[in-house]
Amino acid sequence: MPPINATVNWEAGKNKGTVADIQVPAANGATVINWSCGTNVASFGITGLDSSEFSPTASNGQVTSFSTTDSNNQAKTYSYTVSATHQDGRTSSHDPKIENGT
Repeated sequence: MPPINATVNWEAGKNKGTVADIQVPAANGATVINWSCGTNVASFGITGLDSSEFSPTASNGQVTSFSTTDSNNQAKTYSYTVSATHQDGRTSSHDPKIENGT
């Protein structure tokens, strides 16, 4: 299956880095999810991915891109944390979701 791409953007109105929730269709089977920096984001970190479903489970610090393999073997919604750094140095955290089996 093709990978799912997600972009970490800085939303000026919310003054924080955000990424849209990710939906992984059950028919995809195991799926690679790729995150990258978007508008005004210098770097980001990802933590808290469930170790029974994702490998690796964290980006190990601030990065400009990160990929994990979602085994997608349970129809379940998972939360994780994205810590974004704006190009001017501001930081924020956001807890988006990955919905498996949609």
